[in-house]
Amino acid sequence: MDRIFCILFLLFSLSLQAQQHYRVVKLPFNSSQFNEMAPVFYKNGIVFSSNEKSNVLVVTYDQNNNYPYHLYYVEKKGKKWGRPELLSKNITSFLNESSATFSDDYRVMYYTQNLMATEKLSQVTKEDSIRMGIFQANETGKDWTLTQDFPFNDQSYDVVFPSLSDDGKQLFFCSKKPGGYGNYDIYVTILENGKWSEPKNLGPIINTRENEVFPFLHPDGRLYFSSRGHNSQGGLDIFFAEKIDGKWITPVNLPKPFNSRQDDFSYVLSGKMDTGFFASNRQGTDDVYMFMSSFPSFKECPQQVNEKFCYEYNETGSLNIDTTSLNYEWNFGDGMKERSVISHHCYSKPGKYNVSLNVIDTLTGEVYYSEATYELAVEPLEQAYINVPDTVFTGQKIKLDGRKSIIKTFEPTTYYWDFGDGIIEMGLDTEHTFAKPGKYYIRLGVASAEVDPEKEQEDYSNRTCSQKPILVIKNTQK
Repeated sequence: MDRIFCILFLLFSLSLQAQQHYRVVKLPFNSSQFNEMAPVFYKNGIVFSSNEKSNVLVVTYDQNNNYPYHLYYVEKKGKKWGRPELLSKNITSFLNESSATFSDDYRVMYYTQNLMATEKLSQVTKEDSIRMGIFQANETGKDWTLTQDFPFNDQSYDVVFPSLSDDGKQLFFCSKKPGGYGNYDIYVTILENGKWSEPKNLGPIINTRENEVFPFLHPDGRLYFSSRGHNSQGGLDIFFAEKIDGKWITPVNLPKPFNSRQDDFSYVLSGKMDTGFFASNRQGTDDVYMFMSSFPSFKECPQQVNEKFCYEYNETGSLNIDTTSLNYEWNFGDGMKERSVISHHCYSKPGKYNVSLNVIDTLTGEVYYSEATYELAVEPLEQAYINVPDTVFTGQKIKLDGRKSIIKTFEPTTYYWDFGDGIIEMGLDTEHTFAKPGKYYIRLGVASAEVDPEKEQEDYSNRTCSQKPILVIKNTQK
């Protein structure tokens, strides 16, 4: 058990280091006095929730006379963000719509809404308007149409914050459903034969007596969520947890710049792990923040070539001495020789070698005369070179380095590692531990300068990369 704990601790330590390679910016469309939260990827931008007063019928319903939340879409054009607009007037009510999640084709949406939102305004009291549920809407043409309630909505408790898995087969949500561990717990339901299965509580490893809210399952299997429990830094913190051998492992608190002393929540991350969004009230009101990888983009990395430094030797001007006691002998300059006119030879390492072709008297074994001499410069291929074993075990700490990289076109200053499992790192030398078996492609990017942290994107003209497959085998040793 101690060995497993050490492995997991190392894995999460590396994960935390990787999280520090992101920079965070507050997005320009946040309002100064209203709240924006729950960003989610949608087409060429994001959909988020805001209680800024819109141009539709608005009523106040809580004790603080806050405006209700509605869903907004904001598009990103190049490096600039557009003006937020209501996602759909068709589903916008006089109460709340928030926390949307979409299918991968953006045709189906699940979102949080008041259960009484479809009733007439005159029939709704403040007490009625409080209870929340999940609703499904389908895209119809250029708008959305409410199709059905979530089958597990209930008039006696909230069912909120839906998040659909990338394959559309799992729906995570939060609820104060009786029988939980306290306040909001995270549940999951599975789509089976077109119907959602009975929700399952994720259990005490994930859920605490505090609120666990805004779940998000990344395609790599990590579950991100926010909680006031799990020894948060203060307020809501963003955590992630993984399943190892079918069981959730103790959640890990994300470091700065994601978490602060204030509320940090509703975290989403792109499939490539290069960008994402979350909400925070670190500056007074809930605002949407964008984070970007400080790693430069290395695209279309060629597979690393493992050279053998092999050559063919053939002296075309040699004489025919088959009927004599003479024979040709190649001296390859590395201590190896071979008697043949045409020969193949592989060198074990780069270097300069004096190669000669001699005519040998087979009766005496002495050199009869020298036919030709060459100075051969054996040079490695110019490439970013990943020095790592081809096969490793899960839980095994491996060492990697880029010291054999040969770059002639620029002077390398920075080395970027992508281990293929969502973890990234920097440095000429590094270490890594794989938690799950499988085939991974490790990428090494080499650049001539570091990214400017003040810029959203950096134009690199001097950079190159390569990738190497590695097989990770499940460690069955106890």
